[in-house]
Amino acid sequence: MSDRSSIHGWQAYSTYKDSGINMQFGNFEIFSIVENNFQVDGGAMYGVIPKVIWQRFNPPDADNMLRLDINLLLVKANGKNILIDAGIGDTLSEKQKKIFGIQRESSLEKELSALGLSSSDIDLVILTHLHADHASGVITLGKNQTKVPRFPHARHVVQSQEWEDAMHPDERTSATYFTSNLKILEDKKLLDLVDGEAEVIVGIRVINTGGHTPGHQAVLIQDGEYKIICAGDVIPTTYHLKIPYVASVDLYPRETMEQKRKILQMCLNDGWALAFDHDLKMKIGKLEKAGEEIKIREIYS
Repeated sequence: MSDRSSIHGWQAYSTYKDSGINMQFGNFEIFSIVENNFQVDGGAMYGVIPKVIWQRFNPPDADNMLRLDINLLLVKANGKNILIDAGIGDTLSEKQKKIFGIQRESSLEKELSALGLSSSDIDLVILTHLHADHASGVITLGKNQTKVPRFPHARHVVQSQEWEDAMHPDERTSATYFTSNLKILEDKKLLDLVDGEAEVIVGIRVINTGGHTPGHQAVLIQDGEYKIICAGDVIPTTYHLKIPYVASVDLYPRETMEQKRKILQMCLNDGWALAFDHDLKMKIGKLEKAGEEIKIREIYS
């Protein structure tokens, strides 16, 4: 049986247990997909916030590791199938799987199939940034175990600055960018680079946020009064709604904090829903102010 709920006229229902949300969103249809999950050090996730504080609401395991979901959005808009982020994919080596704490196979193909789609049906892939847990899924294994684009008919939208950084990683960023994999997109002429704000299709635009990486971008989806912002790793979970809660892996934490202020004000003042790319429970929510706290008014759970 499907769970159904409605907030401000937005209809949300689950298509099957693990598929998150299927929202009729004005003239668009939006599906939340859990592509996989992975582990990250708790200190890396909360930065300067002491463990004695964050462990109260997000307890780590014995090795101080936290498990996070990799949440993607599939948008059907204007006759196109648009994927926001591509997950960690299925080309990791055993060593890489161990580093990221990957314990199962990517579910992306299964999730697309359940929606009546295949990877060949994707027209546009918008990548918030090119870290492995967001972009490694753009590549898969073809014949003879050769790496090939997973979405052969899709344009892949990336900020120019993000592409430059991914192509020339330094000692700090080399572990998070799988440069040789990403280069395949350029070789196959599937790459669309943008600078700053750009409308990639009617009703969907990107803005460069910086913070997490200089070329990190948020994705804004709008059809009239229906509005969702995918803030990527600027606000990865509901625990990161508080301004000082910034991951230590963010290259420019003050930029992250400033962008969080702007995005949260948009959500509170202008009715934007917020999509969380790594939250285990909340995939998309609307916000409300409760005293000094910002809390979630849930669309679906």
